[in-house]
Amino acid sequence: MKNRFPGPRNAIAAVLVLLTVATTASAFFSGLPEPPVYMIQGYLDRAPEGTAVIDRVEIAATDKPARSLLVTVYRSPGDVLLDRYLSREMMSPYLVRGKGEDVARLIGAPAGTEIKGTFVVYTDGPPSLFIAQLELPS
Repeated sequence: MKNRFPGPRNAIAAVLVLLTVATTASAFFSGLPEPPVYMIQGYLDRAPEGTAVIDRVEIAATDKPARSLLVTVYRSPGDVLLDRYLSREMMSPYLVRGKGEDVARLIGAPAGTEIKGTFVVYTDGPPSLFIAQLELPS
């Protein structure tokens, strides 16, 4: 009668194959770049007279008209100035995502409202700005 259970060699080989697959998958996914984080200051739709606007980014929320985010400062969390402007990504508008109340505060603010927040920028697929923290409008 033939033994239907795998022998120790087969079991060890199966474990080694599973470990190899898990290690390869982990290396693949950990090699993907983290999306950039931007600390953005600016104004919605219009800036006060004399304000230096360095970028203009079209933003929108689901079922809402597009708005213009007039950027006056881009920084990274380490307080480093960024030179990668979002309008140069050639994708527009950026879909604003995050907590519902944050999205509503940003998209529903009147023209000329000061904006200050931290956003995670996704450009793989449809472009989006995920609100990590929204300081203004309050």
